[in-house]
Amino acid sequence: MKGEELRAAEAHIARLEEELLRLKDVKHDLQVLREEHRRLRRSAEGRVAKILSAPFRLFRRRQRTDATEQDEYGRWFARHRVSEEEAVKLREQSRTFSYRPLLSILTPTFNPTDEFLTGAIESVIAQAYENWELILIDDGSSDSRARALLKNLGQRDARIQIGVQEHGGISSALNTGLARACGDWIALLDHDDLLEPDALFRAIEFMQNDREADVIYSDEDKIVDGKLAAPLLKPDWSPEFFRTHDYLGHFVVMRRDLARAEFRSEFDGAQDYDLLLRISEKTDRIRHLSRVLYHWRRTAESTAHNIRRKPGALEAGRRAIEEHLVRRQENARVTIDWETHLYRVRREIRSEKISIIIKGAAARDAERIRAKTNFPNFEIVANLKEATGEYVLFLDPDLEPLDENWLSAMGEQLSNPRIGAVGARIVSSDDAIESAGLILSPNGRVGSAFAGYPRNFRGANRQLQAVRNYSAVSASCLLTRREVLEKTASGNAMGSLDFARDDRVCVGTEFCLNLREHGLRTVSIPYAEVRRTSARENASRMCLDLQKRWPEMFRRDPYYNPNLSSERADFSLG
Repeated sequence: MKGEELRAAEAHIARLEEELLRLKDVKHDLQVLREEHRRLRRSAEGRVAKILSAPFRLFRRRQRTDATEQDEYGRWFARHRVSEEEAVKLREQSRTFSYRPLLSILTPTFNPTDEFLTGAIESVIAQAYENWELILIDDGSSDSRARALLKNLGQRDARIQIGVQEHGGISSALNTGLARACGDWIALLDHDDLLEPDALFRAIEFMQNDREADVIYSDEDKIVDGKLAAPLLKPDWSPEFFRTHDYLGHFVVMRRDLARAEFRSEFDGAQDYDLLLRISEKTDRIRHLSRVLYHWRRTAESTAHNIRRKPGALEAGRRAIEEHLVRRQENARVTIDWETHLYRVRREIRSEKISIIIKGAAARDAERIRAKTNFPNFEIVANLKEATGEYVLFLDPDLEPLDENWLSAMGEQLSNPRIGAVGARIVSSDDAIESAGLILSPNGRVGSAFAGYPRNFRGANRQLQAVRNYSAVSASCLLTRREVLEKTASGNAMGSLDFARDDRVCVGTEFCLNLREHGLRTVSIPYAEVRRTSARENASRMCLDLQKRWPEMFRRDPYYNPNLSSERADFSLG
């Protein structure tokens, strides 16, 4: 695209974003007015108005207006969080740990809100694990009341330290706190967020059995209009998914030695992301606690509300990924998906030839695929013996591409040497999702992610729109390297290609789990779509033989949070 066209496109996108933000503000203001209306109705004046307006409400359906009424997630979280009595028992248990390291919590502040900062500090004081220090760094607040507030709050507990510096930005404040930290472990807490009482306990408890861990992260949710909402129930460490956005977020605990690289001011707004990307280059011992331990407050100024509130943060994250790839000597560029604000790593397409294997391929199949494919170097053959390409794509005969860039989008993923298999998004003839990746369940069932949802559905936390790691993808449309195929699939169903189409789910699962044993990962990408021209395939299969071979993978699929529904495989609450 020419420079003028690119600038025009960016300007158009910016205008659309501004309009979306304006509409979002209007929606938020409307919600505030509704809450004010509800409070007025419950007040004395409101009760008088209610009596006077009674004739006009005779035919209005009754609605519950209790502000404390919980939604589905609120009820779920209430069942899963620790009670006060349980927190007391955890405090006693933590005192028996053989490993009780000091954990330093860093919290930068700038003109903080009294209520929010007080809540954040109280959530630290309430921690069941007691060997911590909280380092509050005021980044040159312009409000004189802010420093007085910090001083008063610092007197609440001897473990709280207060530091003050000239305004230098969030990275500068974090580095000041880092220099003062005495703990072997570092945790980050934003000044307006909250920790669950067992947050530190769960991290230190994990360390009792896994001393090799270098980074530990948890699940999180958001505080929206005073209620807990929008849970982010995360997968275990997923490198490709992490390069689409900082899904680690909070609560993150890292070894102090790894944090010595410090935060870089040129990435302010994405400084945590930049640091974690650099840490991921040094270690893959990144562990996941599948519990909601952190509550991220959504305000009009926060990126939790909308990343475009801080437009520099989006660009800083993109640059952080690009520098990360340069350090890894990977030839790639990073773009922003403006519809989802996710990042997309665009790798250089190599000169490798792709052999598309369509069992029993006919001339009409070849012509249909060629007409919708712009990849420069591919062939269509009927079986593996005829294939001459370095890459091999297995494709059902009744699947056809929806975009001519589909094969390029798949092929560029294999430029990453740690990727062994790539799956496309498969949609049915009625534009519903057939499969976007496979999810393993404890009962031996392998389900297709988001099966039955509309093709344009974003998925929980945009996970249907991101390049994402899965334990497996369907063999209905699976791309791999020929050398990997020969090394890992020799003598099995994939190697001989002698399998029924009904076994595509189990065959794909077997192949991808074999890849995992060889240290290779599997990704599913939304940018390559193929449509089923015949009846929709089954969304799931029982793969009991595979469950016996890989019991731990089926007991807990690492790329699917155990708190999510395994029956529906749609990332909804279990």
